[in-house]
Amino acid sequence: MGIHTAEAIVLRRYPFRETSITLTCLTDQFGKLKGLVKGIRTVPNRYRSMMESLTINRIVFYDTHSSQLHLISQCDLLNPLAELQRDLSMACLAALCAELTDAVTPIGDPQPQLYYLLKQTLERLALGGADLTATRVHFVARLLRLVGFQPQLNECIGCGSRVEQSGFWSIGQGGLICPRCLHEDPNAEPASPSMLETLAALSDAAQPIAMEQSLACALQQRLDEFLRWRLERPLKSLIRGQGAGGEKILPTPHAPPARLLQSPGRARPTPLAPKHHLA
Repeated sequence: MGIHTAEAIVLRRYPFRETSITLTCLTDQFGKLKGLVKGIRTVPNRYRSMMESLTINRIVFYDTHSSQLHLISQCDLLNPLAELQRDLSMACLAALCAELTDAVTPIGDPQPQLYYLLKQTLERLALGGADLTATRVHFVARLLRLVGFQPQLNECIGCGSRVEQSGFWSIGQGGLICPRCLHEDPNAEPASPSMLETLAALSDAAQPIAMEQSLACALQQRLDEFLRWRLERPLKSLIRGQGAGGEKILPTPHAPPARLLQSPGRARPTPLAPKHHLA
């Protein structure tokens, strides 16, 4: 049995029996993990954090190597990010970031870049003044790049030919198709070179980049379409939160997680089903 200390962002939190909670965290050193915090609901003063969703904490946990559920013996609150709950649109976006991270991240796979992407995005939102659309498209594009599920931007997903200038974004096919494959989805819309270039730049950028609001909204719509195509179950926060149409409804950070469909041949182990024509 090993004892470890890590910085952790709480993605989900559930009551466990009458006194305890189970939770899912993304950590800086150990990837995503599931934990049990005993007695926190009856003796809250025993811990220095209530381990609420969307908070940053330092945890000490026991790794038994025999179960995915680890015992968390100590938790200290580092940043409550309370400002996220003071604005509805901000809260919806924060919930989307947490739920999407949970959906695409396997248990026990250390991904420090992914952790710091989520942490910096939540902290940027909490500071206020951030462009929510630009922040959202950057987070989604960068996240998909880090986990290896980004849309294919330079090849047709139908025939594999290189797409230089004239590509079409197909919702039904889940990415770009060339003019020769347009018969596979006659409703596919032209994808401008500027949109493709910006999407590629966002996937490599450490922080959101400045762009026209119209371009940011178009990118959000395309990325939302891609997520709906790739996910086995839709994200609750994508349905109920601030969607492509701008509707605003309270976030649901405790909803069951969506699952991402894994590309065939990927080395990264995830308990997900294969799907054809993936990036």
